[in-house]
Amino acid sequence: MTTTAIRSFCDRKFGMFIHWGLYALPGGRHNGRIMEPIGEWFQSYFRMPNEEYAKFAAKFNPVKFNADEWIRKAAEAGIRYIIFTTKHHDGFCMYDTKVSDYNIVKMTPFGRDPLRELQHACARYGVKLGVYYSHHLDWHEKDGGDPDPSRGLNCNSMHWGNDWDFPNRAEKNFANYFHGKVIPQVTELLTNYGEICELWCDCPMDIKPEFSRELRALVKKLQPDCMINSRIGNDCHDFVGLGDNQLLCNRLQYPVESPGTLNNTWGFKYDDHNWKSTEQIITQLISLTEKNANYLMNVGPTPEGDFTPETDRILAGIADWIRDKKQAIHASDPNPFPLELDFAYCTRKGNTLNLFLKKTPETLTLNGIRTRLLSAGGATFSQKGETITIRLPDFHGAFLPLLTLEFDQEPQIRQDFIPQNGAMVLGMSAGTIREGNTDGAEGEEVIDEAAVAHKLSSHVHLDRDGTVCDWNNTVDAIVWNVEFPEKGSYDVFLATQTRWAQQPWDGKREMEVEWNGQRIVSTLNRDQDFSTSHRRKYESRLGVLNVEAGERGMLILRTLRIGSKEAGALNLASLRLVRK
Repeated sequence: MTTTAIRSFCDRKFGMFIHWGLYALPGGRHNGRIMEPIGEWFQSYFRMPNEEYAKFAAKFNPVKFNADEWIRKAAEAGIRYIIFTTKHHDGFCMYDTKVSDYNIVKMTPFGRDPLRELQHACARYGVKLGVYYSHHLDWHEKDGGDPDPSRGLNCNSMHWGNDWDFPNRAEKNFANYFHGKVIPQVTELLTNYGEICELWCDCPMDIKPEFSRELRALVKKLQPDCMINSRIGNDCHDFVGLGDNQLLCNRLQYPVESPGTLNNTWGFKYDDHNWKSTEQIITQLISLTEKNANYLMNVGPTPEGDFTPETDRILAGIADWIRDKKQAIHASDPNPFPLELDFAYCTRKGNTLNLFLKKTPETLTLNGIRTRLLSAGGATFSQKGETITIRLPDFHGAFLPLLTLEFDQEPQIRQDFIPQNGAMVLGMSAGTIREGNTDGAEGEEVIDEAAVAHKLSSHVHLDRDGTVCDWNNTVDAIVWNVEFPEKGSYDVFLATQTRWAQQPWDGKREMEVEWNGQRIVSTLNRDQDFSTSHRRKYESRLGVLNVEAGERGMLILRTLRIGSKEAGALNLASLRLVRK
């Protein structure tokens, strides 16, 4: 993988996932029943035999499909690439494949190749084309992937493989499916549709390394710059894909992509009305952008082939907001400060810093700036030494307004943890994990026996979203080297979250913050709620630290006691200090 391909991937920032297939026709409804989980898993949820499911093809006629309209709307919203589902787990191909007749051209009255039309529309609007291909699971094929039952069920209700048509796992030969369908179809996709910017694999489950390696070798032979996501399995990827609707809490040191839905489902469902607001989507985009991650926003077109009114509303809202801000997003560099800003999301491009303001106080104070500021987007400012003070204009209630700071050269910023505008947001990945010795360590305490067994499971480590997870050893700590230029008192907050929406959040966890002899000890509380429909997230106020002007030292976060398995399972996202 060339550095140019990686840079191009990072520069795109904003993509559109398109989940579209036969499953859109029933839209989550069957014989008076409504499925609760994600709509593209319709066949597995209802355990529908292939013979019956294939009948949907005869009724699938999306006469409202207009590739030019799809891509025009995407381009206006600042989307730079799409990922189209060429084959989902149902095995039905949404392009003109010669490998199998089970496809949209041969089996539907529609009879057209949407991938070809999307290829041409993408070229017209300067949008890159990528493809989703389910390389492991294929319910239409006897030899398709069928993970061991010990893997459990998807969404606690659906089998991963097709065990209703093909119940005998012992008779299945995955190699037959892989070499008979996957390899020739991926060859078609990377040969017949021009440049493919990304191959998006899914659900590798227990796929063997030799299959992941063979697929990667094929991709790199046919299109060396085609990026591959981590769901190819077995570390054969070019970038890390986060979990479904998982966001980054802290910047990481490698390329990342975050796939997210507009409501709860990926494929179209008639009865899912839990739509996110335009502001939520924009916030997710900019939060990921400042952390050098791409946002892959999903749409689920209707069985008629158009977008839902809610999707159109969200896309139009993004287009209105992003119209004069694209230069601060696309091909931008991530937040150059060593910490997240409490008052803004931040990107850098050339000699400019771009601040997407979460808060609009009368004045902003930035510390540690070693470059001369030339202009502040029309705002008045003063600069003294390494401190810049900006008097903000009236943004009239605008959502995430952009303030662009232009310097006389690429801005040089001290990489020390110092307050910015009276606050510090210390990400866990920005700190240093200090592992203790679990053998006979002093001061280890737990509240109940259940926590004892859980506590010793592992040392604290980073999860893929930049949070710390599995922190069940009281001898471990996270440390930041911090400096306070001015005297003051700071409220200290700790953000914690679950990994998924159904995971219980339990505050029976005692935390300690130490600073130059001062100690704050507190259990977790739900003082501020930042939860979404995908995971629970709360911020707990731990107490107050008093600091002297110019005081430096190590800010240390520890876990003192864990009162339950649920409390021990929480991920810790960030420590926030706000001047009182």
